[in-house]
Amino acid sequence: MTVFGLPPGVRYAELFAKGFWERFGDLNPEAVPRIDVLVNSRRALRVLSDALAARGGARLLPRFRVVGELGADPLLAPDLPPAVDPMRRQLRLTRLVEKFLDSQHRAGSARAAPLSAAPELARSLAGLLDECDEAGIETAKLDNAAEGEHAEHWDRNLRFLDIVRESWPKIAEEEEGGAMGPKARQRAVILRLIEGWKRAPPPDPVVFAGSTGSVASTAMLMAAVARLENGAVLLPGIDRALDSDIWESVAAGDAPEHPQAPFVGLLGKLGLTPRDARPWSRDRPREARRRLLAQAMRPAPVTDAWHARAEELSADLDEAVAGVALLEAPTPRHEAGAVALAVRRALETPGKTVLILTSDAALARRISAELGRFGIEPDDSLGRLLAQSPPAVFLRLIVELAEGRAGAVEIAALLSHPLTAVGGDRAAHRRHASAYERAVLRRRGAPSGAGLPDWAEADGERAAWFAALSAALDPLVRALARRDPRAPLADIVRAHIAAAEALGGAHSGESEIWATEAGREMRGLMERLTAAADAFDDGPVEHDDKPVEHYYGRLLADLMRNREIRRPGRTAHPRVALMGPRESRVASADLVILAGLNEGRWPQSPGADPWLSRPMRVALGLPPPERVVGLAAHDFLQAAMAPEVVLSRSVREDGGPATPSRWLTRLESLIDGLDRLRGGEPATIPGLKDRGGKTLDDLVWTHRPDAELCAALPRAPRPEPRPPAAARPRRLSVTTVERLVRDPYAVYARRVLNLSPLDPLGDAPDFRDRGSTVHKILERFAGETRDALPDDAAERLGRIADAVLAEDIAVPALRRIWRARVARFADWFLEGERERRDAGAVEGIEVAGRMDVPGLPGFAITARADRIDRLNSGEAAIYDYKAGAPPTRPQIENGFNHQLHLQAAILEAGGFEGLPAMKTRTGEYIGLTGSGEGGKTTTVSGLSSKLDEADESGKSKVAQRLDEATKLLTAYAREETPFLPRRMVERRGYEGDYDHLSRHGEWEDGDG
Repeated sequence: MTVFGLPPGVRYAELFAKGFWERFGDLNPEAVPRIDVLVNSRRALRVLSDALAARGGARLLPRFRVVGELGADPLLAPDLPPAVDPMRRQLRLTRLVEKFLDSQHRAGSARAAPLSAAPELARSLAGLLDECDEAGIETAKLDNAAEGEHAEHWDRNLRFLDIVRESWPKIAEEEEGGAMGPKARQRAVILRLIEGWKRAPPPDPVVFAGSTGSVASTAMLMAAVARLENGAVLLPGIDRALDSDIWESVAAGDAPEHPQAPFVGLLGKLGLTPRDARPWSRDRPREARRRLLAQAMRPAPVTDAWHARAEELSADLDEAVAGVALLEAPTPRHEAGAVALAVRRALETPGKTVLILTSDAALARRISAELGRFGIEPDDSLGRLLAQSPPAVFLRLIVELAEGRAGAVEIAALLSHPLTAVGGDRAAHRRHASAYERAVLRRRGAPSGAGLPDWAEADGERAAWFAALSAALDPLVRALARRDPRAPLADIVRAHIAAAEALGGAHSGESEIWATEAGREMRGLMERLTAAADAFDDGPVEHDDKPVEHYYGRLLADLMRNREIRRPGRTAHPRVALMGPRESRVASADLVILAGLNEGRWPQSPGADPWLSRPMRVALGLPPPERVVGLAAHDFLQAAMAPEVVLSRSVREDGGPATPSRWLTRLESLIDGLDRLRGGEPATIPGLKDRGGKTLDDLVWTHRPDAELCAALPRAPRPEPRPPAAARPRRLSVTTVERLVRDPYAVYARRVLNLSPLDPLGDAPDFRDRGSTVHKILERFAGETRDALPDDAAERLGRIADAVLAEDIAVPALRRIWRARVARFADWFLEGERERRDAGAVEGIEVAGRMDVPGLPGFAITARADRIDRLNSGEAAIYDYKAGAPPTRPQIENGFNHQLHLQAAILEAGGFEGLPAMKTRTGEYIGLTGSGEGGKTTTVSGLSSKLDEADESGKSKVAQRLDEATKLLTAYAREETPFLPRRMVERRGYEGDYDHLSRHGEWEDGDG
């Protein structure tokens, strides 16, 4: 048996090439191409063949074969049935899952999942089939998983698994030639190959390189190669100096998360240990670091072993961490920027190579974007997800709209998508789409999730555009509608393609949708789906005499899942590579950056098996879920042994604190303990963080213009618009007067420029609607109980609240939330209401008022009072409802809140419609917060004209506030008075509707 190994941290490809030519370089030139080199990926093939070519010079190269492609080779075992098309299998399984779920419904029990989850469940079942085929386990043996004690829900799962145990084999037999699963055919081909070698060993050498043998069928093939007289297996990152007690634990299956655990399957078949692997090369770099990492990654418990090795490890600690930096960024955005900056600096050294490893696809995309700042295009083997490409998003939005699942946001996204051009004229389309968005999608109370809202007021060109938009969608809408549930899947796909091309403005020739690499991949997926559609077309499930709606959108999204596309037309930098950990096993570089070292990212969580518990998997002979952790540990060890290493993570992600990777935590704990053993406080880890922190500190300069340029540019001035007197407003409401005090620019933008903030898309109810709804409830309650407060006041208020919420709030969840809020403030409100009714009677509800401003001809103040009561004394009380907290007394007394004082002045002048002139005795802000006791009341003093409330000049508070308002309005009627933005905002964090228009961010720290 010939098993070789290369230790972690060596340049695998270079040493493979060196050892290969040392062993086979003396063969006749024509003999080398007859040598078989088996590898586990296309990436490994490219890297190893390049290394052989660079090392061997002008020689013929051996024949490379990718193990994962053996099962698809028609020349190997041609008598075997072909592998089933994965898409056909997915469609068949989806239909089987759908029928199983419906059978549960027909039997009177609750479904295990909604029918729309059938594609996802089918995909997970296909994964289970692949696992069983890979391990050579017949699906009939799933019955064995039911033995022993387990929770009741696992029994339900096993009944569900009847699909793969009984139904799927029958379906597979129906496929042409009795198609096999792809993993089953792969295993069968490997077994045929092994049997053939036993009968007639290959005359030429066979070398298996770059694989750990963690997959069962691959391990069988590797073992067979090792047993050949002229065979050789070269393992990456094997630790020949591994302690025997660690290997015993790993081999027994007690430590599947250990870096050497992936070798158990192969070495166990051969009866070997890591020490038995022969050295392919004598290179053993960075032994001190290897010993440190080996102890940090020991199987738990580890503390006793750390103590036993502490003296040796502490003596070599400085050597072990030489070239290592630890980068802890605040967020993934900062981490990506710091990684890109580290790469940029490394490239300043001629010939220096960089390898970035991460298992976080989102972080990889961030890093690629940040590298783009420096014009660096990495050799990115991760590619981009097809589902996130423009054509895929475009097609997904179309389906959501056709299925009636799109709200205003999704419709606006489709209409503004760069591939959308209804009518073919993109400029005209954008004009009409913008008008439709403002008129319909941003309309208050706009329908949501019910298809394309009608544009009844459109005419002329707009009506024609909307008709073309509707016509483009109509065939797909009809194919997916309940009234046409038996439309074949192929017809639906063709209708989808036609709708996409019509919406894209394609009338003839190749559509722009399919012109890019992503578009061609998406078109290929749609064509394969059309070709395989008959596997889905045995009729939809029906129950209760009603056909079930299609879930075509969910199915298409699932078929796009995890498909990647390359970035064509870009030349990758020859010294920078970005890849996933698994692809890096044969790669190497001078600087290796391990990014995204947070728990759940690296290692990624194994994830729960929805079908089988861990004991069930063990009983069947399937590998434990922790196998993926062992592979990730092996990749971590390989990468962390590079000459220069940056261990990178973000402290926070997804809006919360992130947990560092278990290996980082162990490494820090071990190093801190060794530091203490050497005496003094731990200093090594802070030193590693300082190395990484220097890059993070300099990150700000890559996101900020040149400092000298910034210093030379004048600071943006605060805007001071001074419109002519004729353009200035001559009529303001009492609430706008308050805004004029705090933010005059907002009044200028609204009343002079006539700019109104756009309502949000879909206009989901917000705090403004809550306020309007509460006002409407109390207005209706006061109107119905104007004569007297009834005995069943609480029940009456509740009924009114239910009616108003049903009329105005379309979202059931919000109705329930706001109804609960009404219930929380009802008792408190009614207790105060009884006191208010005892003091007087309701005189006016939601009554409009107007008053000319004294001394300012042609200028008026307007108001709408929530409620005015006539007190028993003949004076008035003014009440203002607030759905939140009422204004505070300091806000009122300091002159920022004029509302009730000015309403009292209007009432005293007889300015409220239908009400006589009355003096005001009191006023209250009634805050219906629903918290605490239920609400809070702020009483406004000084609304009476009594002399004891007058100032030294004899003026009442109402007259004083009217004078202040008059002076304010008089000043803003003059052309020389500027409308300054944010003049006296209540707090620095205040966000105004027009801050972006005033370019607040450019002058906020400036003078004035």
